[in-house]
Amino acid sequence: MRSVGGRVATALLGWSLVFGIVSIAVHPEACRRPSDHELRAAAEAAVVWFRANLDDDGQFVYRYDRDRQTEEIGYNDPRHAGVMFSLWQAAGHGIEGAEETAELAFTRVERLIVDTPVGPAFGRGQSVRSGATALLASALDERRRATGQRDLDALLVAFGQTLVGVVNNDGSVSAAIHVRDGPDDSRSPFFTGEVMWALARLHLSFPDQGFNEAALSVRRYLVEDRDRVERPWPIVSDHWGAYGFETMGRWPSAPRYTAIEETWLDRQLGLFGLQVRYESQRRGGITRLTRGPIALAAGVGTLGEGLGNHVLELHRRDARPDDLSLLMERADCAAALLVDRQVDVTDASSDSEPERTFGAWFRLGDTQMDDQQHALSALLLLLEARAAIGAEL
Repeated sequence: MRSVGGRVATALLGWSLVFGIVSIAVHPEACRRPSDHELRAAAEAAVVWFRANLDDDGQFVYRYDRDRQTEEIGYNDPRHAGVMFSLWQAAGHGIEGAEETAELAFTRVERLIVDTPVGPAFGRGQSVRSGATALLASALDERRRATGQRDLDALLVAFGQTLVGVVNNDGSVSAAIHVRDGPDDSRSPFFTGEVMWALARLHLSFPDQGFNEAALSVRRYLVEDRDRVERPWPIVSDHWGAYGFETMGRWPSAPRYTAIEETWLDRQLGLFGLQVRYESQRRGGITRLTRGPIALAAGVGTLGEGLGNHVLELHRRDARPDDLSLLMERADCAAALLVDRQVDVTDASSDSEPERTFGAWFRLGDTQMDDQQHALSALLLLLEARAAIGAEL
């Protein structure tokens, strides 16, 4: 017969094993609610990074290796346009240096606008990506909203006509436009939402151009067909789709949700929440084995963007305060991850090139300009969401 000590030791060993298994399978979240001041300060630091990492020709440092202290080769036109959007978004929030940085970045764009059979497009080479033109249109429309400038209205309308030209009869979006032959048969799951969002924005700014019809066609395809036709697995959260739905909710005659759209949106909200929970469990130690390294800031940022847009849209549709509170808690968790992972002044001071690191987000020693882009947009959107619903929660 085993001694009491032996039984206790066995029990402790058993509980230790159970605890170890449970800690691996079910990790607690590490969430908090950052203050408005923290969100604003993080956004301002991101703008500082963009200002410090933009050359005189209007091109940003695309990727930087912190350990090797080297810039890595490569560039991406849709991401350049996305960065400009986030900067004009910051300009609308009154963040110093954002507008000037975006304007300098636009000088690069002006040199890369090409004529195609469906209208002007943004990109390099004989085949340009429709997503680049869509994000550029959204960026310039944000400039129009943030600064009140109307000098690029003709170009914006022309871009809208180009985007109508890449929308196919079934609502799908051609991913590439050949300079000589026009849109091709390729597809990109990201460009679908980007084109829908741009057309939705342009309808708000230029309601007499008929951009709403193409936007609604893409919306139907996005919800009903895209995941099945283009990317059956995995089905992931779609922040560009969230931007599009939020913008359409601001149309004077906002479209009602169909039953299929309600189901799609519910699934999207669940995906956003699940991804935030998973990411918040990545805290080093054993979680490095069970959850992997932290996600790119671009990825965490898209979660904040998606949740922020859905909060704004559901608030506009008079969602229940309890539902909004739950979504806002998820958004706050994403925001906290961004605030806590950003390189601050103290951290950057030990780098030989602190201007390459301060205000940035790194994963495994690397940062890319869209890490700062999506994080910045998320932080600003969450400030807007808080302002919209704060008095009601």
